[in-house]
Amino acid sequence: MKALIVRSLLAAILIGPIISFVIEFTSLRVAKKYEPGISEEQFHQMGNMTVNQMEAILGKRTVRMTRWEWLRESVHYAYFWKHLAYNGLLQGSSVFVACMWVGWMEKRHARRLAITA
Repeated sequence: MKALIVRSLLAAILIGPIISFVIEFTSLRVAKKYEPGISEEQFHQMGNMTVNQMEAILGKRTVRMTRWEWLRESVHYAYFWKHLAYNGLLQGSSVFVACMWVGWMEKRHARRLAITA
């Protein structure tokens, strides 16, 4: 039983974040960045503007990015990895439960075969 838990945990640790990364990468449609970046002062000024005014200002600065460009720029930041790790918890726990269930079913099936043989 210990071996099953260890193997299931190892699979969950390895496969969970990979699934999270693939989901994040494939779900991205359009990435945008603002050139030049928004300063702290400009950010506070935008709090007093209407939505249409903010869209007009930000529309001039918007630069569309491809998935690869987004990935290349995001990999360097800690929040990207924290986001992947947080989202990978669900996938990792799902992989763990699935591995445990499959292992339990295989052991159950092997016991039945041993009894009948």
